[in-house]
Amino acid sequence: MDYKITKTEFGERPDYELPKPIFLEEMGEKGLVKLFDEFYDLVAQSDIGNFFPQDEEELQKIKGHNVKFFIEACGGPKYYSEAVGHFDMIKAHEPFSITEKARTEWLGCMEEILRKSTVSDEAKKSFWDYLEKFSKHTVNVNTGLKLPEDIVKV
Repeated sequence: MDYKITKTEFGERPDYELPKPIFLEEMGEKGLVKLFDEFYDLVAQSDIGNFFPQDEEELQKIKGHNVKFFIEACGGPKYYSEAVGHFDMIKAHEPFSITEKARTEWLGCMEEILRKSTVSDEAKKSFWDYLEKFSKHTVNVNTGLKLPEDIVKV
């Protein structure tokens, strides 16, 4: 399985397809809960861990909230919609300064977890393709810095 990460152009909002039901079918809800539990433990220890609570109880709340979203995105019951309602990706991530580098770190953590998973490559590819495109919507900081013309280079 090739875990390719394509670069995000700032402000890009690409179309994406939800994962095929095969991912949830092979993982099961309990498997998805375990996958996201391990994933967020890894993310909390990563270079972007500062975006997540370091308190275990608070991190558990984030895990539970987010796994509901991903179960639903993978074709499962509407746990997230029933608990939260409509999800606005851009507004949900506004409080955080998310760069392309942060997105790549997040995806790298997911790649590490998916590589350990025993689901089929077809299921992994479907889920990865979704995450790779969907995650571009979270990037909200343009790091393509340019020097003002009035700065003299020495």
